[in-house]
Amino acid sequence: MGEDIITISGLSHRYPDGRQSLSQIDLRIPAGAFVLLAGANGAGKSTLLKHLNGLLTPTSGEVRLAGRPVGEDLRRARQLVGMVFQDADSQIVGETVYDDVAFGPENLNWPAVKVEANVTRALELVGLIGMAERSPHLLSGGEKRRLAIAGVLAMEPAVIVLDEPFANLDYAGVRDILSHIVALHAGGSTIVVSVHDIEKVLAHATRLVLMAGGRVVADGPPAVVAGEVEAHGVRLPTAIRLGLEVASWLA
Repeated sequence: MGEDIITISGLSHRYPDGRQSLSQIDLRIPAGAFVLLAGANGAGKSTLLKHLNGLLTPTSGEVRLAGRPVGEDLRRARQLVGMVFQDADSQIVGETVYDDVAFGPENLNWPAVKVEANVTRALELVGLIGMAERSPHLLSGGEKRRLAIAGVLAMEPAVIVLDEPFANLDYAGVRDILSHIVALHAGGSTIVVSVHDIEKVLAHATRLVLMAGGRVVADGPPAVVAGEVEAHGVRLPTAIRLGLEVASWLA
């Protein structure tokens, strides 16, 4: 693992109506990690993720990316941290698959030749290069999720954040997206995946962070933390429930 690329210190957040959504979050994520952020619905996972690139502003505390506060330079933060939302349709902005992936790089005012190279590479990585001229709205759910990932990759982020990336996907779609996430990590990207069902991702993560009630309640190696998940509303993976040793299952 490299040096910390994300440092979260005393992070708290209240909604405009006064409800507390996050309370005193402290996390350090080194470059190259694969972090699984787990918790029941309403635990605060999505709210926490939106602080990583300045989509939300802390009530108190701060988030630093590679040593600099997020709020100091939002443009930098949103290039360093690429986010794939649960609703892939909400990220579609282009009339074609190619245009959609090009949107981010073009808004960074990169030279046209760099934009084209990055878009082509991103589409190749997610297996959509043959669909470049198709309308994004005609893609399947899994293809739209891959398109959202391509749009993030084209901006060359150091950290890729995925919020419930398997929502509303069938088994084939889940396997497809998971294989791309694992490949991105193998290629050197720092990965943060938020889920309420850890079974699909646990074996690939290097770290499991468990949230409940807007707080981090457990943080450490998956083999250690997995045993605590049911106490906080997260289903224990079937392999562990059947009596397999956690450490051997994760090996």
